[in-house]
Amino acid sequence: MERRILEELADSAVPETTGLRWSLHGRVDQVSRIEALMRESVERPRAQVVVLESGAGTGKTRLLLEVMASAARRGFAVVNGAADQPGLVRAVTLVNPRNGRQEDDRAGALAGRFEAQLAGHLRRGPVLVAVDDAQWTDLTLLHALSAVVSKLDSAPVFWLFAVHADHADSPNGAVLRTLARKHRAEWLGPLEPLTGEAVAGIAGDLLDATPGEDVVALCESVGGTPQAIVDLVLDVRREGCVTVTDHVARLTSGPMSTGIASAVEPDPGAPLPRPFVRLMRARLRELSTRAQEVLQVAAVLGHSFAPQDLAEMLGERPAQLLGPLQEALAAGLIGSHSDQFVFHREPVWRAVLDTVPELLRSMLHRQAATMLLSDPRGRIEAAAVHLVHCAVPGDEEEIGTIREAAQRMLAASPQAASALATRGLRIAPTDSTDHVALATTATAALVRLGSLSDAVELAEEQLRVHAGTCPEFTRPLRTWLATALMLRGDTTAAFDVSKETLAATKSRSAASEPCPELLLLNAMSHNDHSKVAEVANRVLDAPGPHSDDVRAAALNVRAMAHWREGRLDAAMSAVDEAVRLRGPLTRAWQCDPLWTRAWLLTRVRRLDEALDAAEAARKAIDSEHNGVLSPVPLALRATILLARGDLIAAEADARAGLAASERAEMPLYEPQLRAVLVISALRRGDLAQATDGLRRLEECAPAERAQPWSALVRVLSALVTSARRGVQAAMEELREVLSDPRQCRVLLLEDPSMTAWSVRTALSAGARDLAETVVVAAEQIAAGNQCYATLVAAARHGRALLDGDVSGLAGLEESYGDPWAVASVIEDTGTLLRDGDADGDREQAIAELNRAMAAFDELGAEWDSARVRRKLRRLGVRRRHWNHEARPETGWDSLTSTEAKVARLVARGLTNRQVASEMFVSPHTVGFHLRQIYRKLNIQSRVDLARIAP
Repeated sequence: MERRILEELADSAVPETTGLRWSLHGRVDQVSRIEALMRESVERPRAQVVVLESGAGTGKTRLLLEVMASAARRGFAVVNGAADQPGLVRAVTLVNPRNGRQEDDRAGALAGRFEAQLAGHLRRGPVLVAVDDAQWTDLTLLHALSAVVSKLDSAPVFWLFAVHADHADSPNGAVLRTLARKHRAEWLGPLEPLTGEAVAGIAGDLLDATPGEDVVALCESVGGTPQAIVDLVLDVRREGCVTVTDHVARLTSGPMSTGIASAVEPDPGAPLPRPFVRLMRARLRELSTRAQEVLQVAAVLGHSFAPQDLAEMLGERPAQLLGPLQEALAAGLIGSHSDQFVFHREPVWRAVLDTVPELLRSMLHRQAATMLLSDPRGRIEAAAVHLVHCAVPGDEEEIGTIREAAQRMLAASPQAASALATRGLRIAPTDSTDHVALATTATAALVRLGSLSDAVELAEEQLRVHAGTCPEFTRPLRTWLATALMLRGDTTAAFDVSKETLAATKSRSAASEPCPELLLLNAMSHNDHSKVAEVANRVLDAPGPHSDDVRAAALNVRAMAHWREGRLDAAMSAVDEAVRLRGPLTRAWQCDPLWTRAWLLTRVRRLDEALDAAEAARKAIDSEHNGVLSPVPLALRATILLARGDLIAAEADARAGLAASERAEMPLYEPQLRAVLVISALRRGDLAQATDGLRRLEECAPAERAQPWSALVRVLSALVTSARRGVQAAMEELREVLSDPRQCRVLLLEDPSMTAWSVRTALSAGARDLAETVVVAAEQIAAGNQCYATLVAAARHGRALLDGDVSGLAGLEESYGDPWAVASVIEDTGTLLRDGDADGDREQAIAELNRAMAAFDELGAEWDSARVRRKLRRLGVRRRHWNHEARPETGWDSLTSTEAKVARLVARGLTNRQVASEMFVSPHTVGFHLRQIYRKLNIQSRVDLARIAP
């Protein structure tokens, strides 16, 4: 036995460490500390001793294997000292007078032989000796190892021992403590429970897919030890409780609700996988009968509960709860937060509540509701959650309580309001006003959440149920139906419902509802500019009968009308007044003037102000909990970032916005998001992607809601046509538009750089008449808007190109406020100089074109850079296709400077949002960079990144 153990210790174990199948998760701090000590043992050189003490299943062995693999990569000879199983190791627990000399001799012999083996390894380099489960190691052998540590104190030997925490006071633990004191050892542990990304990483490795939120929540609920997580994931996979779709692992039973939505569900255990239920019931049975009963009553109170409420429910003094609650705390089933106890995770709470028989659950809910309603603090929302489980159908008082609670929840938690109101509908009689009110609240909540199809379906169903009810009672429900239709893009249907609602309205709208007049203005703005302008003028000419919100909407309409007319000052004044008048976003909905202000400021390239307006809009949406509007600030921000020349950040926000649009079923800003992707693809030179993006843009802006985006679609269509089929085809496509002064004006206002592009393209196509028309239109816009430098620069740029006057381009670089337009000015300067007759023009042209190419390269505008490169070649100058040092395809040196900065910040432990704040970009942009970093470094997680970051 001794010889076999000695041979295990002396043999290199590198093959066991080089084929690790899964990444180590959640132990970056421990690995980093051990690696730092390993470097120190080589640099000094001297022996280093580390003892890792932790409980069962916490991942000690996996951590040792990671360290052994790291040591092997660093040139260490790795000696695996894994102990044999307890039943196979001869236990020597005490040295007594009769066998003391024999054991001393045995330990000395073992130490001598092991020292000789290590000496052989040390001749080739440093050595790592790793001893796992040191509590099971033969005690004599442990004494022998301690002797070798002392003898090789000045050699680069790194000693790593792992010991079970429950055996820290054993004789073996005593030897390790003595060793630690004698050699200034680092004592690590215990290993903390895993959470968040570490749990998701383990589950993802085992499932070979990204775990969904519910899967991660279940894994976090089992205590956070790697072993428990592994056991649960293997069980749910084996029993078919997870389904992998699009490389995401989700529960087969469907998504689990959370918060109030889960509290009102009639069957709390239904979504839980069977293996998880079995595991939690087993953990519950480990408690005393008294602790189980207390915990079951606590579960009826909710995911969190106050000890005073629990004591009242049980009819006991708080002191009597001390033992049972301490038992539950020690078992990790609950924790404490502020003045309440909280179940460890929501699935734990669900599992415990599911053990309460249904009939008793109903009786306990009744008891809890009575207790809460009698509370002087008036905890009506909490009481309503219990009432839905026990209220008698037709009880007006109880149903009224549920209705009032759902209405109160609407502003702060639409999801809770929706769940509570929907459950209330099952109890309220269909012929009651409570039923209509609950249907209205549920519809409003679904609209806020972005479940627009569900909102429309519910509202239409309830309106059929209440077809004979007085229209005044159903008016609020109709206004929310119109809102859902409008946000979903069904503007014609929204217009019709709004008109019907307005006709049936006898009294002013309640403050919490969208008013029919407001909805009518919103719906009309998508159909007919002239009609909506007439309605807006009537509102503003007689403001007395109208609310500030309606006047703000009318001013918003007027601002856009002034913009289309080219009256930018008037447009800005109108939108600023609208911003001053605007009320809560719950009433403004799809026409918040803040959005219009950000949009207008972007068009005139006052980009810092535009970003401020977009951020203000985002904060308003977040504060109102209007998830349905989440795509809007992303669309505004993506457009601004594109104008600033940050293609990567703009694309990241645009893609995030499209995902948000799909989640929220709100496509109104999809055209703007897709336009960003089309322009970005064009600038990067990806014509196929630009063409596909244009097709998708045209599909998502059908005739009935194309009005706000028609100019944008024409601009992009012309750009793509020019790239695909040449300038002649582009001019043919634009001829009708450019020949119409009104349409031409709107086209040039959509993007100031379109003036120069249109003139340049028309001249290349031999359509000088169109070029002259564009220049005249641009000069008319500039004449009426002298305070907007971008518009003035655009007109001067167009005139200089038309006249071939290079001097006319002087000074425009400082005026545009758009780096891509500035690069175009430089390119046009070089082009005009190239075509000039002066002797010095050629060298100056080359210098300007070089500068233009560098500017386009800086922006990532490869398409434009390639065009400039071709012009340089015609002048006899050849340039490489890049102006930076070539990077390898993988490894740390393959990262761009931005990617390297993101990697360093993430390696320091910052979240995506914190990195975004540090670098002045969005979290979506950080996520984009991280995906590139993982690919280039061939890693899978933040833990891997932190481990290898220099």
